[in-house]
Amino acid sequence: MALNLSLARKYDTGLWPRTLADEGRAFQRSLGVMTEAEEPVITALLHRRVFPEAQRRAAKAADAGERFKKRLAVLEGALAGRPYLLGEAFTVADLNVASVLAWAPLAGLDLAGAPHANDWLRRCTGRPALARAQRA
Repeated sequence: MALNLSLARKYDTGLWPRTLADEGRAFQRSLGVMTEAEEPVITALLHRRVFPEAQRRAAKAADAGERFKKRLAVLEGALAGRPYLLGEAFTVADLNVASVLAWAPLAGLDLAGAPHANDWLRRCTGRPALARAQRA
């Protein structure tokens, strides 16, 4: 997160927010996903797919899923009425949050109950720059 924020600001290729208020929201969204959503996503992923069967704990995965729902609800509200987290343009906030949320489906975390977040994640992961980076 720190590296993405630093590079977006340093090189200002359109990812850095244009106002001080949006800059604050970019930090809020980036740090929020890192501190509140990343751990539940990783825990669910580990206990549903990564750990050997004998080490998986269904209760831990279920608990992580419940905790993830709270953060997803916050994201859903933030995206109501706007295509991206800070408005009309894709920014470093979207990059950072999407980098965590993109793991949710693989972790068995359902985004269907959050249509704004689900559509937003499709827009973020469908960007041509991501396709180019994945080919590299």
